Amino acid sequence: MRGVLTRGKYPAVTFPHSNAGLTQVFWGETSECVCQGLPDVFEFVGGVPRRAVFDNATEVGRRVGGEVRTSGLFRLFAAHYGLDYTFTNPYSGNEKGNVENKVGFHRRNLFVPVPSFSDVGSFNGRLLRDCLDLSEGRRHYRLGTPESELFEEDREALSPLPPARFSCVRWETRRCSKQGVFTVGGVHRYSAGPAYARREVAVALGAFDVTVCDRETGEGVARYPRRWGEAPTDSSDPTLRPGLLCMRPAGWRDSTVRESLPAELVAFLDSEPPAGRAADLRVLRDESAERGWAAAVEGMSRSLAATGGLDRASVALSAARAASGDERVEYDEEVDLGVYDGAPGLLEGGDRRAADELGA
Repeated sequence: MRGVLTRGKYPAVTFPHSNAGLTQVFWGETSECVCQGLPDVFEFVGGVPRRAVFDNATEVGRRVGGEVRTSGLFRLFAAHYGLDYTFTNPYSGNEKGNVENKVGFHRRNLFVPVPSFSDVGSFNGRLLRDCLDLSEGRRHYRLGTPESELFEEDREALSPLPPARFSCVRWETRRCSKQGVFTVGGVHRYSAGPAYARREVAVALGAFDVTVCDRETGEGVARYPRRWGEAPTDSSDPTLRPGLLCMRPAGWRDSTVRESLPAELVAFLDSEPPAGRAADLRVLRDESAERGWAAAVEGMSRSLAATGGLDRASVALSAARAASGDERVEYDEEVDLGVYDGAPGLLEGGDRRAADELGA
């Protein structure tokens, strides 16, 4: 992802009648990920299955003796979609052979070689279409009927989607430190800002984002990409701060983003009026999310050097070139572009000599 090898998780969703399978990519295996992935599948196929059988879904529910204990978020999710569900028994491969086979099938056909992408949301959208493409031309292993035809029968048996999509987030309350920082999972640090030092904030944990809200007013304070794994992370990393800074542009002077930018960029942004600086910070935020921090900063530097400004189109083009691995071209002598001033004259019927001079 954006040039960095990242270990992900892919839940396999299969329709045994047709043997069609769908999958999505997530960075964790929590109930938020499951409750995000299933609605993506439901909306893609156009309805809700009447019943779902889960295997190896610890964060959704687990069987303890004869009792199945489900997570609070999943219970709300199932009620919202009217989904009946059950769980397979441990060590009972005969109950789940279809989905276990589909895990390997997806791995071999969708993740070998390792795919490359910059945005996991867009990649997941393409992945659903790629999954159905795998069923085109394939015949059901037992019935001999094309899987695509049987999958249309699956679709006809689906229940309708509810009017509104389920909000796939788990709300928690976190108390901030004296620096306005709280942790998720014990090792991932996120900042609510100094104004929330030693105060409690409401935190919405989603599959891909962590949203911080004022507990009293409900107002959004900050939003960060959610971090996973056992290695400690810190939202003070400048690559995570542009989004927060766009919500609180008055914090520019004391921000870690300002400290991390080249001097010429800082000088330009310092000289701008607040509205112009806020617009340029949004460009930095969007290009950083699309191309990565280094490419976004390089794109802004190139745009500033070439045009004297930071318009979105120039920055996007420069950032894309930087992300592709090219280097800035340096000339020994300054290039004189004044010769192109004669172009309007040619358009108005200039003479041959002017054309020759322009060509020279």
